[in-house]
Amino acid sequence: MTGRDGEDNNSWPLGEVLRRARDEKGWSQEDAAQKARFSRTSWQQLESGRRADRKPFRPKADTVINAALAVDVEPVEALRLANLDPTKYEPARAGRPTATVTEVRELVMRLTEEQRQAVVNLIRSFTEPIPSNSPTTAEAYRHTAIKKRPRDDDEEDED
Repeated sequence: MTGRDGEDNNSWPLGEVLRRARDEKGWSQEDAAQKARFSRTSWQQLESGRRADRKPFRPKADTVINAALAVDVEPVEALRLANLDPTKYEPARAGRPTATVTEVRELVMRLTEEQRQAVVNLIRSFTEPIPSNSPTTAEAYRHTAIKKRPRDDDEEDED
């Protein structure tokens, strides 16, 4: 397989690292591209180091970071392999969210009604102002969890 400059893969080391990481997951290029939130063509270009017109592919830092995160490659290393400035990676400002609305919805649907209510309360704590007389989210959760948990010493309390 030739790389970016018509030489071996060492001329575009990022492509080999991404391909290996993708293969380890058992993913197709389409699977990896979906996870990274871009097209299969873009993923192919990242792995080959070439555009469709055979000119060198020069990805943006965000593209490299998203691809790396998709296949669990260290973003700083991926940037270095792409000859991009690794100091451009700021994990707190990484290009893609850690969870999509669809992923959250799928997870929430697996929860019991009680668990869903706890998640809704937690989300509300981030989005709505808290009245000064209400318990904190942690206090409310502890109260609910304690109330629902069966006690081993119920028989002893009845004496």
